[in-house]
Amino acid sequence: AAMAQNMVVRSTGPSASSYPAGKKMANDARISLKAQDQVTVLTQSGTRVLKGPGTFSLTQGSETASSASRRLSSFISNRGASRARTGAVRSATGATEEAPVNPNLWYLDVTKGGKFCVADPDRLVVWRPDYTGSATASIVEPKNGNVTEIAWRQGNPLKAWPTDVLPVTDGANYRLLGSSAAQSVEVNFVLLQSQPSDLDDTASILIEKGCTGQLDLLVEKLEQNGEDTADQG
Repeated sequence: AAMAQNMVVRSTGPSASSYPAGKKMANDARISLKAQDQVTVLTQSGTRVLKGPGTFSLTQGSETASSASRRLSSFISNRGASRARTGAVRSATGATEEAPVNPNLWYLDVTKGGKFCVADPDRLVVWRPDYTGSATASIVEPKNGNVTEIAWRQGNPLKAWPTDVLPVTDGANYRLLGSSAAQSVEVNFVLLQSQPSDLDDTASILIEKGCTGQLDLLVEKLEQNGEDTADQG
């Protein structure tokens, strides 16, 4: 998946307004950051996480940038992993534990609300982070209060959305409450005209449509690829 140009996908800190998500820059661009700034940029050779203070050149560091498109090919396609993957986290006691990680950008996390971009409305999958036991989730239609329940078997994190009774249409919104969730969340569907063709298109459309939960998930994957120190001058 080729990158058309460099694009900011996340920006935090004092200079965030100068480098908003979606901003595209030429290869010879230089980024000046202050202390507490952090900018994640998609480049032609992968992804770079820039931390201030310092001045960065997008033409440098390409030899250390990993190939984000190859690593994320299954993550950003609807041919994603069939089971949840895990990532190491620290418990309150300091011991390392395994935390479930959503394995596909287009799986709907039952615990996350907000706008959700749908690439294939006929094959929408609901994912749950806690899959050690069996569980259910209630899907409520806000307009009429009708409730539809879905159920996961023990050890299975994935469940097909019940499209036969709850159509996945643009602008539709539903409230979800998982049996192991502390509170319900409201999801608003945004239907895409087609599956994004590459990483660049995927990031751009998530930013454009306001699907911030999926964008955050994508950025988290990208930021695992590496962090760059400042190139001064």
